[in-house]
Amino acid sequence: MNHGRRFLFLACCVAAFAVAAASGQGEAASWPSNVKVSQDHDGNPQAETSLAADPNDPNHLVAVWWEVVTITPERWDKRVNYAWSRDGGRTWANGRLDTDEYSSDPAIVADSHGNFYIETVVGDVFADDFPTGDSISIFRSTDGGETFSLTNRVAIDEFIDKPFIAVDPVSDALYLTWTFIAPKRSTNAFQIHLAASYDHGATFTEPRVVSSNASRGSMAVPIAGLNGEIYVVWGGTFNGRIWFDRSPDGGQTWLRSAVLVAAMNHGEVKGTGFPYLFPAVAVDRSDGPHRGRIYVVWRTVSFFNDSDIHLAWSDDRGDHWSNPVRVNDDAVGNGALQFLEWVVVDHKGGVHVTFLDLRLASDVPLRAEYMATSTDGGVTFGPNIRVSDGWYAPTRFWGDYNQPVAAGDRVHAIWADARLGHNEVFTQSMELDDFDEDGVLNDGDNCPGTPNADQADGDGDHVGDACDNCPATPNTNQWDIDRDGIGDACDGAP
Repeated sequence: MNHGRRFLFLACCVAAFAVAAASGQGEAASWPSNVKVSQDHDGNPQAETSLAADPNDPNHLVAVWWEVVTITPERWDKRVNYAWSRDGGRTWANGRLDTDEYSSDPAIVADSHGNFYIETVVGDVFADDFPTGDSISIFRSTDGGETFSLTNRVAIDEFIDKPFIAVDPVSDALYLTWTFIAPKRSTNAFQIHLAASYDHGATFTEPRVVSSNASRGSMAVPIAGLNGEIYVVWGGTFNGRIWFDRSPDGGQTWLRSAVLVAAMNHGEVKGTGFPYLFPAVAVDRSDGPHRGRIYVVWRTVSFFNDSDIHLAWSDDRGDHWSNPVRVNDDAVGNGALQFLEWVVVDHKGGVHVTFLDLRLASDVPLRAEYMATSTDGGVTFGPNIRVSDGWYAPTRFWGDYNQPVAAGDRVHAIWADARLGHNEVFTQSMELDDFDEDGVLNDGDNCPGTPNADQADGDGDHVGDACDNCPATPNTNQWDIDRDGIGDACDGAP
């Protein structure tokens, strides 16, 4: 798919049609339906999804998320659920980790042998203002994700938040990061810690502090580089900064100081109601022209008080970073929020960014899962496609992240949404070369996320009628500043 000049003509087409559909102005042809992963437990809300694929079988997927099992005025009590699929995500079976205590913030990875690993925070995290008794539990499955057993507990009796886990696909080393949260005014508050395991999670190294006083933060995500190095990205503590660090030796040593990937105004970040930044990171392990490139995505809040998704890349192992590229393609300044972003790279070097989006309507904010793809190393992105075939009004809590996976010739998006009245977990599987599977490859499709085999384009603007928000008026950018489903080019009062 060439995401250069021709795709500029297509920008926003799919998203614009999604607005029209939400406004009752038309319906698209059906493409492969979303699949509900979670099994309903009496309407319990579920969120914070993570998905992994068996490197030996791209049809073998395992997902994890938390579920609220009881809600009281004082607290939510959560448990971690998981599900496995052996048919590429068409059908799923569910299980629950045997923790019998508060469990949250899960993520999952798979090693080269097809073992799956889940990390989760466990403990009575609401015991008092600065409780002890927390820890990170590591669970391993050797039967394809059908059952999991506890292998280790890390960071015992610490006040911690948001662990995340990564695996080196060559060595099978596991890397675990988390935020150590100490009492306020402590010199140790909001440190990023990392520990590694080289024996399939049985033991972990002593934690190493990754951040410094100048780069305090939270929401750290690790990933392995091509040569076994460890990369970690995180958001600064309420200050609008994205930090990066690198270790060549399993976390024993780090750069002299963390590298600043991007910086935003502190007030802009707080102005969204999201008081922290949760970046995501991916590495190109393909044999393509950008092999080894590191990608980081994050949410940026603009002066128009709407949040956008931005991406930057590095070709020198994180020493220097490109200028940020805007990933979402809706009209600038339309007030729509994009958030819960993640990035993955497929085996061909394609870069896929998924995120939740509120562009669908202006009167009642409607949320849906979207995806944008770049095949030129993140320089440009094609039209954003709406991968969720449902949309929903805001719910009480939507979690902090949704982690997709690229496996074989497909990318699998995963997210929690409330189309059924409460958060449930859904997936959408997409072919890399033909997202909507209408027989027209993305590279020649004038609506790459809306099935339209006839490719009709009445106004000749290179945006197919099936997804054109002004089908009789040429409008290549498809912008819709008031989010009413009618493009600015044909809207009497945009």
